[in-house]
Amino acid sequence: MLTMPPNKVGIEPIYDPDMIGSLYVPEQAKERCDQGIVKYIGGDCQFVKIGDHVLFSGYTGTLLRIDGESLIIMPEEFIQAVVYDEPKLVSGLFFKDKDNNYFTATHEQAAYLLARAMENDPTIRPSKKRHKIEGAPKVEDYDKL
Repeated sequence: MLTMPPNKVGIEPIYDPDMIGSLYVPEQAKERCDQGIVKYIGGDCQFVKIGDHVLFSGYTGTLLRIDGESLIIMPEEFIQAVVYDEPKLVSGLFFKDKDNNYFTATHEQAAYLLARAMENDPTIRPSKKRHKIEGAPKVEDYDKL
């Protein structure tokens, strides 16, 4: 537990990732830390509260390491913005289970579930007629490639 001066904040920094995909990002390629989560606030702080995701200049503040924990200490006025997560309309495919919990599904999962539903639906009967498209190549034409 830390006690902060009246107008200072203690921010837990959020650093750039060490890997992107399967590639390691060298330290020289990483940007300075410019965002974090507010962990401690002084008594006169009015703009931010504990738990806020904040943006600030990478050149401000003092980096401290206390008990294996990194903190950036800076005046509240150096914080440029607070990031608020608003509910977003997410486009995609969602399913609901029997307990009314939603989960995302890949297109492959959706195709599999639709195929299974169609197999078990007695109102859907496979068509015996094959529709031909004019000008479409014949199966034998593919062997020539």
